[in-house]
Amino acid sequence: MTTCTNESIGRLIYKTSLNLRNYAERLMDPYGLTAEQFHIMKSTSQTPGLSQNELCRQVGKKPANITRILDRLENKRWIERKPNPADRRSSLVYLSPKGECIIAQVSTAFESYSSWFTAGIDPEEEKVFREVMRKIDGNISNLMAEFDRGKE
Repeated sequence: MTTCTNESIGRLIYKTSLNLRNYAERLMDPYGLTAEQFHIMKSTSQTPGLSQNELCRQVGKKPANITRILDRLENKRWIERKPNPADRRSSLVYLSPKGECIIAQVSTAFESYSSWFTAGIDPEEEKVFREVMRKIDGNISNLMAEFDRGKE
């Protein structure tokens, strides 16, 4: 029987991502917000007036999932959907003033803890880490696109 002495990069990324997601869910729970909802609201705050299709592409979700999440956010009055003047079949998504307030509060909470995530990591190490993660993300995106082409 062989054993691995080194943990694979994929497993390490997965475990770190899971820990970060669990932490984020705990941090956002008092606000009644999930990580998925936050991700969508954050994208909407950075690019107001996205169509639902554009939002799907930005956050990597299927249209049915986006619609379900947006319905919940709209019910909480955190987002607003307005008619798209360029395409009457679609709507554009905006944060409401209440949604802007929630995003500001949660973002501030994340920022206050972000130094804990990078404790003991010097700026040069962080720069290299970011570059490596971007390359890994790009490689995975390319693999997914290739996989999708193979299914057609």
